[in-house]
Amino acid sequence: MRFGRREIEASPDGIDPGGPFLEALMLAGVITRARQADPASAAFRQGVEIFRGMLPATPAYAAVTTAGNGRAEQVAAGRRWLRLNLETTARGLALHPVSQALQEYPAMADARARAHDLLAGPGETVQMLGRLGFGPEVAATPRWPLETRMRNGPA
Repeated sequence: MRFGRREIEASPDGIDPGGPFLEALMLAGVITRARQADPASAAFRQGVEIFRGMLPATPAYAAVTTAGNGRAEQVAAGRRWLRLNLETTARGLALHPVSQALQEYPAMADARARAHDLLAGPGETVQMLGRLGFGPEVAATPRWPLETRMRNGPA
């Protein structure tokens, strides 16, 4: 997550909650990275409540699974996810990733196991999970310039 214009411009990837209203809250110290990460904070609880209402109201989900979890399978899953995103967009739908439950760190172990029980066959790995439906038009998000992501010749 990138907090504020300065962070968004320095690293134009990830989640970018920006705009004048959020910038003002950040400058006032109402929204901080520490508060967003603190389960006891109002900001954290508000974020959880947004998802508790949003997720059950979702009409459809998409999951990308692979037979294993090797690097080649992960890259192939990423390519499938991008093709899915392009196709849903072309059809006037929205695809919103909600892969938090798939994260591989101890606090998410129970959610990850449950997601795999629900969405994957024996030995499979759920690589991506997303909500499908109709959503509002959103502005393009910041991206790294192409020349900063490509190399010419051997590394």
